Amino acid sequence: MILRIARHEWRRLSSGLALWLLLAFTQLVIAWLTFAQLEAFADVAPQLKATQAALGATDLVVMPTFNSLLLILLLVTPLLAMGSIAGEAHAARLAVWLASPLSSAHIAAGKILGLWLALLPLIASASVTLGALGMGIALDPVRFVLAVGAMLLCAVWLASLSVWLSSLFDHPAAALAASYGVLLFLWLLDSLSSGDAPWRPWALLPHVESMLRGLLRSQDVVYFITTAAAAWLLTVYRLDRRRGVL
Repeated sequence: MILRIARHEWRRLSSGLALWLLLAFTQLVIAWLTFAQLEAFADVAPQLKATQAALGATDLVVMPTFNSLLLILLLVTPLLAMGSIAGEAHAARLAVWLASPLSSAHIAAGKILGLWLALLPLIASASVTLGALGMGIALDPVRFVLAVGAMLLCAVWLASLSVWLSSLFDHPAAALAASYGVLLFLWLLDSLSSGDAPWRPWALLPHVESMLRGLLRSQDVVYFITTAAAAWLLTVYRLDRRRGVL
């Protein structure tokens, strides 16, 4: 049942023009950033070789571009998610979902999975563009695979939080504003706090940057899984409140 809901959500998103325009925009930005980083790398490559520096194309081209991809996903996901529940409520279709025999847990999981599937083409196109560099320059395959996995994990996390925030409102614009506010706050929290701040573990960037450096830490995986699961549970709670169950 979750897969059917996810397929319905994917069809809803892919039938519109917004997803494909965002995909084209993402591919354009990633291609531009890749060639810009590649040009800068070509300028410093002789000095790196002369000094036998450990930095290579993976550090100076691929990983900065993946970091930019994360920011693009952060901006794109709320645009796609604002219609998942808030849009259904605004169009008076949410009552049909809630009147069905589907459980709130299934609806929430299907909406999140469908949104994640819609984000996959963006990640895949960027990964293919960056992976194509391996035909001409040496890349670290382990770090590349870990970076792609980090983007996929972040996409699940972004989808979960965005769907939860969408469930709090009856208008897509309000859901979009709330999603941008929360996600950008978590994005900037690291730069706004000192190293020993008690709220620093909630910052997004430190957990992503460790993966982009080639470190797979348990605390980073736990951060994404637990917060995504919490967002799913809060979405289920919100849908049950709308049903009058709680």
